[in-house]
Amino acid sequence: MQSELAPAPAGLVRRFRERRLTRRVEAVWRERARRRLPSWRELRDDALGEDLAFCFAVDMRISDTRPYFVFVGDALWRFSSLYLAGKKQWETALIDVAAAKMNEAALNKAPVSYVGVLRLDGGGRMTFRSVILPLAEDGVDVTHVFGAASGRSS
Repeated sequence: MQSELAPAPAGLVRRFRERRLTRRVEAVWRERARRRLPSWRELRDDALGEDLAFCFAVDMRISDTRPYFVFVGDALWRFSSLYLAGKKQWETALIDVAAAKMNEAALNKAPVSYVGVLRLDGGGRMTFRSVILPLAEDGVDVTHVFGAASGRSS
């Protein structure tokens, strides 16, 4: 016995929207990365919509011991002032935790994800998720990394 489903009434069909920011941003990167690495311009100019506020870009050509951010979305500025417990150095801010995997993404020319619970200065905890994506102006040699990060109190 075979059952048939009636089609949904017009106007009731909804497209599924991925819940996780990092997966949505990585999906856009993968669409652009067919057989090559996308460029910073392709992602910067792409319609990431409100997700762009949770993204950042680092120019790897001029980054040395510290990341050289060429873009930080408005929502990520809040991560630049939250520090991990017991540390007051610039490199322990949450945005820097997100960027910490940038060398791995650049060397492997592949996305790198991070998920964890971080203890904040002041005793709070945050569930934190990020993805770092390599970019190349010529499609081959990594020039930038593009990341997305989000977190919430846990």
